[in-house]
Amino acid sequence: MNKYLVIQKENKFIPIRELNHAEYEEYERAITCLTDFSGELQLFTIAYMNYKDYENILNQYFEEFTNIPSMSFSRIERMNLNINRYIMNFLSSIRSYLDLSETNLKKKNEKDSQRVRLFECACSNAYDNHFSYRFLSKMRNYAQHFGMPVGEISLQKSLIPGSNDVHHSFKVEFVRDELLRYDKWGLPLKSEIQRLPPTFEITPHITIMMECIEAINFILIKDDLPEMIKSAEYVKHLITEIKDSSGIPYIYTYEKLNGKEVRIHLEHIPFHLVGIIDDIRDKNNRFV
Repeated sequence: MNKYLVIQKENKFIPIRELNHAEYEEYERAITCLTDFSGELQLFTIAYMNYKDYENILNQYFEEFTNIPSMSFSRIERMNLNINRYIMNFLSSIRSYLDLSETNLKKKNEKDSQRVRLFECACSNAYDNHFSYRFLSKMRNYAQHFGMPVGEISLQKSLIPGSNDVHHSFKVEFVRDELLRYDKWGLPLKSEIQRLPPTFEITPHITIMMECIEAINFILIKDDLPEMIKSAEYVKHLITEIKDSSGIPYIYTYEKLNGKEVRIHLEHIPFHLVGIIDDIRDKNNRFV
């Protein structure tokens, strides 16, 4: 059985070089590590994607408002409903991530292990030190059991003094007194909400919540990162010869059966797994 590093160009496979047994074994080990790790990151990735979807829909609506400032009631209602949907998706995915991360962590480690304690401490610190984290953690329950979180969408346009240019603003706001109709905030949240302005923008709180989740996730994965980085670097090193080549890289296996039949297998090299590790390393430099 022979294995080759190849690239696909225009429906043709161009051989780069043969891989020896040791190289392929190390490659398999690296890909298995990266695949398993990627699976464990799925819930965090879903939460992050929901956060980016929320950002993107706000940018889309701001652009629409800038281009067509006139607003009908039905148009605002559609925007309100859709923004609520994105916020609820984000909050639900955060809750799922935190609950299942804790469950999986305790399945793999003793309940009083250092990894479990560090995770619980990171969650507690986020709750104790960030109003946004406390508020949005309870906001999920509000949205599930009481009502839609978004109270108002603020759309404004005005002339910039001294010019003919128009300034547009787009804000997603909560209504304080509407939130206070919910009687299950608990303390200190209820008194904190009471001190908020009558309406307040929610997007900065969502951004802080995502930053807290990223910090918690780093605590959760940091013990595994050195091995994951090592695996990602091995895959990158393996394909050094083709890094400047166009085309799709594969591992090509050629095997003769009974001296007559030939079996060929193409194995795609999952670059996206390497990209995940590089992205995590870059993002989490601020937590180290």
